[in-house]
Amino acid sequence: MYNTHHSLYSYLTSMPIFRVLISILCVTLLFTTQASHALAPNPGAVCDSNFAQGSLTSSDYTNLVNSNDYVNIAGDSSGAIPLQIKMTISEKNGPPTRGSFAVATVGNDSAFQLFRNFPSVDSVTSVDLEFRNRVTERPIFLTNVALSAFDIDYALNNRNAFDDYVLFSGVTASGDTINGSYQSLQAAGSNIRPFPDTRPNTPGLGLYTLNTNTATECPGTNLDVDCQGSVQFSEPVSSVKIRYSNANYRTSYRNPTNQQIFFRVDNYCYVPQYIFSGIVFNDAGGIIDAEADANKDNLTTGVYANRPNYFNGVFNPPQESGISGSTVRLANCANTGTTYPTQSVLKTGAPTGAYQISIPKTTLGSNTNLCLVESRTGNTYPIRTTSDSRNIGFSATTYNYPNNNFGRVVAANRALVLKKSQYINDCPATLNYASINDAPTPLTGFSTAMIEGIAPGRCIAYKITATNRANIKIDNFIMKDVLQKKGTGGALVTSVLANPALATADYITGGGANSSPAIGENGTVRTKNLVLEPRSKRNFYFNTKYGTSQ
Repeated sequence: MYNTHHSLYSYLTSMPIFRVLISILCVTLLFTTQASHALAPNPGAVCDSNFAQGSLTSSDYTNLVNSNDYVNIAGDSSGAIPLQIKMTISEKNGPPTRGSFAVATVGNDSAFQLFRNFPSVDSVTSVDLEFRNRVTERPIFLTNVALSAFDIDYALNNRNAFDDYVLFSGVTASGDTINGSYQSLQAAGSNIRPFPDTRPNTPGLGLYTLNTNTATECPGTNLDVDCQGSVQFSEPVSSVKIRYSNANYRTSYRNPTNQQIFFRVDNYCYVPQYIFSGIVFNDAGGIIDAEADANKDNLTTGVYANRPNYFNGVFNPPQESGISGSTVRLANCANTGTTYPTQSVLKTGAPTGAYQISIPKTTLGSNTNLCLVESRTGNTYPIRTTSDSRNIGFSATTYNYPNNNFGRVVAANRALVLKKSQYINDCPATLNYASINDAPTPLTGFSTAMIEGIAPGRCIAYKITATNRANIKIDNFIMKDVLQKKGTGGALVTSVLANPALATADYITGGGANSSPAIGENGTVRTKNLVLEPRSKRNFYFNTKYGTSQ
């Protein structure tokens, strides 16, 4: 309460100067003595061992006063409590004739200072604190939320019928509204008590000053225990309302004059949650699905030209967007069949394909080898552009793991395009593949046209062009081509490998289970395990003799 200063000033101006000086000295000593007092720790400001503990810092008080939106809270226990708070003020039977809302700091302690000149004894000011998870942007339920109010006093001035009444209420996970539980500070010298429910016109169990002969009005700016009342919420809450009004139990209704209280957020607890998020997206780099062409291998013209974001394993909005139908789960990397129980915390209106899952720190135990595994059913977007499993690089002190994205494309947007061309020749031992041009017919050069009427004993040279259209390399590329064999798959004759010898830089040779056939033998032509660089082409050649029988 604030009205003391006005009545004191009127009294001093009517006294002789000597008495004024003596009075000023006494008042100075009084305020010095009172200022030497300090706030008492809120008995409810405690957390269990599995919880992270936080309270508002001095910068948090300042930032909240100066903002009408959600504010990131610095008192976040080194990131373990991803808290945002939005503060709003509302009036009933107002607005106040004059008023302010500021931060007061006494010593090392900060508090919100709510000053009001209420127009009537029935006026009410409410301050709402809404708690939100700054990662998920959904309500966050804090445990053991504890607050204290100061300067809750009783009007000794008969011209003022306003006696401070402060009610703390909160909203639980079930949507119920509960009042803060009174935390006794009587042993520390507090005159504040819970307001009896039987008193008229009170909305709940709030705090007020005892009406006794020893009751005194509180000093103007202080955070002292004598006028301090503390509460703690017995259930987790996602918001708190601080309601400041008149106790309303006097029979006379007079001008309430100037009123003020201070309040602090002493404590909140939270079981740290690890949050993993990302999006499953169409990694087509802006190529719409209807334009996709599984056989298009031209990298300089057409739909696949100048596409730096196509099939690059990176989510590139706005060209690329999410796709629905996938499931992402948290698993042990050593055995991805082992899935941890998680909770989806994806907010309403999130983009298609987005996911966000949360797991309490207490669930993990000592298991820290964590992977996110993406899967889907059906045949849409069957080709991955990223691995199905991502090791998230877990650290016990890192709580947010964003941008764990998984890319997919439709079948026609696959990265690898293989084109097989053929050229009829007379089996020269020194056939120079590089000198053979592409042609419309296999009689004059490498061609994709069909061969008709080839004479037995001639040779067919093959050029297989592997085009990597993607912007990432293709690892573990192995090209295999099975030579035809009479009686297999309707073949009428058997083909064998012919000179020139296979290039040892490309092919597996020399015998063995995976070796390509030797000259004059039938079998499977097989390359080594190769890498196709991004946006590149590579040609593979071999010659076969057609029409022999075995």
